Amino acid sequence: MNLILASQADSAALNLRDRLLELGDWHEDGEFQGTPTWQLGSGDGFCAAGTRMATLAELHLYAEHVDRKWEELTGETPECIAFLSRHKSASKRPSLTTHPVGNWSAADYGGTPGAVSGTAPEWMTGLLLAISRTAPDDYQVCFEATHHGPLLETPAFFVEIGSDESRWELREPAKVLARALLELKPARGTPLVGIGGGHYAPRFSDVALLHEACFGHMIPKYALEHLTPELLRSALEHSGAKSIYLHRKGMPKSAVTRWREWAEAEKIAIISSQELPKRA
Repeated sequence: MNLILASQADSAALNLRDRLLELGDWHEDGEFQGTPTWQLGSGDGFCAAGTRMATLAELHLYAEHVDRKWEELTGETPECIAFLSRHKSASKRPSLTTHPVGNWSAADYGGTPGAVSGTAPEWMTGLLLAISRTAPDDYQVCFEATHHGPLLETPAFFVEIGSDESRWELREPAKVLARALLELKPARGTPLVGIGGGHYAPRFSDVALLHEACFGHMIPKYALEHLTPELLRSALEHSGAKSIYLHRKGMPKSAVTRWREWAEAEKIAIISSQELPKRA
């Protein structure tokens, strides 16, 4: 059973939730944290019959261990959690994004400092592929690097509409994301942890769109000063990955050397795009 969570404190999340309710075969079946829950009557892929959806009273960035709380209340153990969310950036560029959850250093927006949550590389990459096929022409479609809370063990990812409040409540881009989630199938590809590049992970997004690669945690250039072997091992473990993709042009040469040598010593493969099959 997969779980979809919105937040009462996030207008984009409520917009996405309402579009899912319009487009899917949902029925109300209880409550969680004082708000209604729904169950999907039919579907397949990520949104198979029995998928649950709820609205958190709190902002989901701070919903620490909500997977445990859900299990304690319902007796159900979610296999994966999709958080519906707004995206905000200074550029205000229209965007539809997805990303893993965790913090490489401080926990300014939920989670725990230097700790990452579980990821879902096949689902998250499948979502990127689905959005890219149907997004409005003026919208950027991409991964974002791992950032913010909450801290979970359950594999999770954020589904975001942005990049400012003028976009958060628009119906059409929200319907694109809702349809993509309702029709989501897992992508084929090698699970990878990506290292290097900018926050919007253009290289990892391109590789995933063109090659059979499924990215879990992504560590941007600005976080490299905080990356330790222990944290990288945790990122690999929480991504179900045994291989790393280095965005060599998006990181200092000294960092490329350091992490290549570390991977060799740990017998962890460094994968290049040339080694990955092309997507059909």
